[in-house]
Amino acid sequence: MQKDESLTRIIQAYEQIIKDLEAKHKSELQAKDRDIDFYRQKSLELNEILKLLATRPVNVIINNEVKSTSQNKVMSDQSRKIEITGGTIHASGAGALSLGDISGTVANTINQLSDSAKPDEPGIKELLTELQSAIESETNLSDDDKAEALEQVKTLAEVGQNPQESTMQKAGKTAMKILKGTIAGLPSAATLVEACSKLLPAIASLLLLP
Repeated sequence: MQKDESLTRIIQAYEQIIKDLEAKHKSELQAKDRDIDFYRQKSLELNEILKLLATRPVNVIINNEVKSTSQNKVMSDQSRKIEITGGTIHASGAGALSLGDISGTVANTINQLSDSAKPDEPGIKELLTELQSAIESETNLSDDDKAEALEQVKTLAEVGQNPQESTMQKAGKTAMKILKGTIAGLPSAATLVEACSKLLPAIASLLLLP
């Protein structure tokens, strides 16, 4: 009789262990299923983002002409090769985009603006021209920093062509922030710092920027 009771307890204990193992295994499987569903959803979202980026147009200026292309394409014009990857432009070859190329493009964009109606009072065209000159002559800026700053001047010139458009206003605000950030890293005695202290407020006022 005692042997039967001992055997029953052993069987019950064994069955309980089996049940516990099954419950644990089931819980782990459910957790894995949740992880798989999560990563599958994230993968779908990432694919949608990549598709959106792949169809997003990118404008590249070649020989002062705006040419539109899509992400991850390569364009060449004789000696110049421009590769666009993920929205980043890589220029190479004898005709790679230089500070002089950017400077010329900025000047052309500024020249599309109207001259000041008052000879004794500079307008947006004159102020941006002065800002461009100040950036190009600043010895404390590297060529890369100058190129970045000049791109912002170009943006402000484009804003000047239609200053009341909301999208242009946003672009103008961003350009002003980048320019202020650029001069913030310069010595207080730098020529560009002094020039910007006068030019940026005047430019912001004419472009209706806060």
